[in-house]
Amino acid sequence: MRILLIKTGALGDVLRTTALLPPLHHFYEAKIDWLTLNEAKPLLEGNPAIRKIFTDPKEINQKFDWVLSLEENQNLAKLASKIASQKITGVIYKEKRLSYTQDSAPYYQMSLLNPDKKKADRLKSLNQKTFLDLWLSLLGLSRFKKSALARPQIFLTNSDRKSALNFAKQHGLSGHVIGFNPGAGSRWPSKELSIQKSREILKKLSALKKPILLLGGQEEKARNREIAKDLPHVFLPPVLPLKPFAALIDLCQLVITTDSLAFHLATALKKNILVLIGPTSQSELDVFGRGEKIAAPSCSCFYRPSCSRKISCLNAIPSTQILLAARKNL
Repeated sequence: MRILLIKTGALGDVLRTTALLPPLHHFYEAKIDWLTLNEAKPLLEGNPAIRKIFTDPKEINQKFDWVLSLEENQNLAKLASKIASQKITGVIYKEKRLSYTQDSAPYYQMSLLNPDKKKADRLKSLNQKTFLDLWLSLLGLSRFKKSALARPQIFLTNSDRKSALNFAKQHGLSGHVIGFNPGAGSRWPSKELSIQKSREILKKLSALKKPILLLGGQEEKARNREIAKDLPHVFLPPVLPLKPFAALIDLCQLVITTDSLAFHLATALKKNILVLIGPTSQSELDVFGRGEKIAAPSCSCFYRPSCSRKISCLNAIPSTQILLAARKNL
């Protein structure tokens, strides 16, 4: 069976979707190609379950037995219908709007594709299944729900690790290193901790007297510098490309992070994790038995880029609760 998986962004969503590859490959004996964005390509490179990575839809001039259309994009949905010779699962373009196939309804009826937004919110708040469990069920792969095969994957080379190892050597980092990632990129500012809250948490964590890597990308560079100012035990690594950034996370024994790319990288690298959850369905996230989910009380801002509350849901999580969980998971 030849499968094309279409998933282009966000980066964390691309990475979590890699958990579907080994079950698809093993159960269906599938040859899997993937269409993504060029910026996400490094997350997929080196994965033995992927035959070919496309970064331009124009490169695709063949039919596929099964197309997994997982991107809510009109042009990509039209492409999926055009190149699926037998079956399509996921996002489609129907009656002049984006919709979804019946077999993918348990997932997409909780999304913005559901015309009834109140119903989508309600279904999402009631959902008790992880993203992976939902999709394994939809794809006929439920037998893999407890399998070690079904988890996000990333493959790092010695070259990818070089910058991170040099930074660790330069600063004498070893043993119980904590990674702290308070940002979430520009797409979902409601998923990031404020500068003030981040400093408050770091002051609590300093009591552990362990080295702390303050993690983030180019978008977080300035605010991370402000967060780290004059705090003991906090180290500010350079901004690195995608896979060298993953290698920084691999230095850590424990990663404390928002629901962001850093969270998905930590799951792929089998780190102990504390994921701080605000406007996300906590049921959809999975720490794969390594760590804890710490959810903000009564948050249901699932599709809002900013929080409507005076103190955001995420910033309402008690810092003491995070410290106690960090002690437990180190």
